[in-house]
Amino acid sequence: MGTMKPEFENPLQTEDTPLFELVFQRIQKSPQKSIPFSDYMMMALYDDNHGYYANPENRAVGRKGDFYTSVSVGEMFGFLLAQKISATRESNFKNKEPFTVVEQGAHDGQLALDILNALRDSGKDDIQYRIVDPRGATRDWLTRRFAEAGFADQVSVVADLESARGEQGIFLSNELLDAFPFHRLEFDGKNWLELQVGLKEGALSWVERPLPGELQQYADELGDQFDSGYTTEVCPAMEDWMADASMLFDQGQWWMIDYGHESSDYFAPHRKDGTYRCYRNHRAAEDPFDHPGETDITAHVNFTHLQRSAENAGLGCHPLTDQHHFLVEAAKRWLLSIEGKPPGPEVAKKLRQFQTLTHPGMMGTQFKVAVLER
Repeated sequence: MGTMKPEFENPLQTEDTPLFELVFQRIQKSPQKSIPFSDYMMMALYDDNHGYYANPENRAVGRKGDFYTSVSVGEMFGFLLAQKISATRESNFKNKEPFTVVEQGAHDGQLALDILNALRDSGKDDIQYRIVDPRGATRDWLTRRFAEAGFADQVSVVADLESARGEQGIFLSNELLDAFPFHRLEFDGKNWLELQVGLKEGALSWVERPLPGELQQYADELGDQFDSGYTTEVCPAMEDWMADASMLFDQGQWWMIDYGHESSDYFAPHRKDGTYRCYRNHRAAEDPFDHPGETDITAHVNFTHLQRSAENAGLGCHPLTDQHHFLVEAAKRWLLSIEGKPPGPEVAKKLRQFQTLTHPGMMGTQFKVAVLER
């Protein structure tokens, strides 16, 4: 999920954390004494007890956290999405009820609260909201938070996509896909290899392994027109997830907001080190093995892969857009409602947030938006 942190720490030697011993044991038990980076990433981010996202209450987002998102800008992001949800419901769905918004990757639930408050303020409080999170402790915490905010009857927090299914609605994710576990591939001048996680002198380290069969199709698609040492990421998990997510609604739209590229840019020659990034203690870090479980790991989204997975799952794809165009369209009604009026303090604050979210030099083009439909 991390973004907008240009500074880099000096690489440090891997330190023992509660998760380090679990990773160490997993590597020792593996036949080739190494594990795919996707397996390491699953442990580092999602281990129930020691993963980076294990406790949303303790993992701050925004200026006090390791990463800064559109939600961190203020309630305007949720307000605009609420506007877009209402407009889409009115224009695209003949039967207006029942209508469900499903969010996955809700983290601490702040975006959901901003959306729900905006819907309530506009009299659109008949929409059901479902949050998908596989971790029981997080579900319990989110359930309490929404109850305390007065949304107990409107929000349910469920374990999986199947439990969130509805007849019609909108699926929403904001910076979810960039945290999907990925594999790292390296070209040696002739062949593609997999960069796995092993041990060197007791420390976690990259080790080269022959490419397993399940990754060969990705290597075949990439071809061999790369310099020796070129590394990149592939994400098979995208396909299985999209197949499940596509079954959410009989009629619906799917909105995925994230940072990333289409394939032609994603695998460009100048991206010789790939797109993965790490974030810890408010700064970008270079070493994913430093402080495992306390460091966020992320990679840009290959939107061509996402759209192809969606089409294979039976969904239609709108042209890829960016956050600027998506939110400007969402803001049309609101902008018309304030046109010609002197802005008071609240409107002035929203306008400042709107500029941050949509300005091409800020977040407007940094984030892409994939819109899918059935």
